[in-house]
Amino acid sequence: MEQTAAKRGYLYEDFRLFHLKDASMEPVGWHYHSFHKILVFLSGHAGYAIEGKSYALEPGDLVLVPKGCIHRPEVSGSAAYERIILYISSAFLQRAAMNCNLEACFSQAKQDYSYVLRPAGQTNRLVQLLTQLEGAMAEGGFGAALLCQTLLLQFLIHLTKDTASHQLRYVTMANCDEKIVSILKYLNLHLTQRLSIDSLASQFYMSKYYMMRKFKAETGYTIHAYLNEKRLLLAKEQIAAGKNPSEIWEKCGFGDYSTFFRAYKKQFGVSPNAKETEGGASIPAQPID
Repeated sequence: MEQTAAKRGYLYEDFRLFHLKDASMEPVGWHYHSFHKILVFLSGHAGYAIEGKSYALEPGDLVLVPKGCIHRPEVSGSAAYERIILYISSAFLQRAAMNCNLEACFSQAKQDYSYVLRPAGQTNRLVQLLTQLEGAMAEGGFGAALLCQTLLLQFLIHLTKDTASHQLRYVTMANCDEKIVSILKYLNLHLTQRLSIDSLASQFYMSKYYMMRKFKAETGYTIHAYLNEKRLLLAKEQIAAGKNPSEIWEKCGFGDYSTFFRAYKKQFGVSPNAKETEGGASIPAQPID
């Protein structure tokens, strides 16, 4: 579950970068963010699980985590786990686009249910750009904000171009339960519709009790909790886009306005009618994973 912006330690900004190296790491539970995330795996023994799929990572891999996708790292072994983590506001990417879809890599990952990119050769241009961004953020001084923004945009442009030219390729080998992945895809395509456990079990030819146990084991969420949080995030996006809460609750799959209101306030710490803060996203000052 995502922590709310009201929690201490959150900043409202466009992006934030962390370069981390841990000799040991406590397990991180399943969660999601309201911003995009990119993780570049540098060294160690680690995997990454996203939306029911688990990937074994190799140095140089880029993990794409679109906003709203449940995920967690899976770290094993005694080798230090080194990675670069980049949190990016979707609103910032839309403002900075200038006729370029800077969210293309996230949209493609979400559409194809494939979240890890692997360099086809020995290219390290993207890591170099992130290293320059890390240095610019630490140095500060005249023009620092503009320089950091420029380096980030260069990184995203080259990431998109390298993916299109197949210098980066999507990793297709992932451990997963295909039936649960199919259910996850179905739920995301039908968030706004009324769904029941019985109808899902019937559609996917499973015992509903087995389906519920298996879904929780593979995702860390009950089906109800998964749907509820995805619908709340959809509602948050609709409200941020200027939609009236009283007009979108039903379109986001909720049965009545009072249930929606309570769930929204509990999840985000504010009522649906609260004015959205202008700027980026509520990004943690310290990495969550």
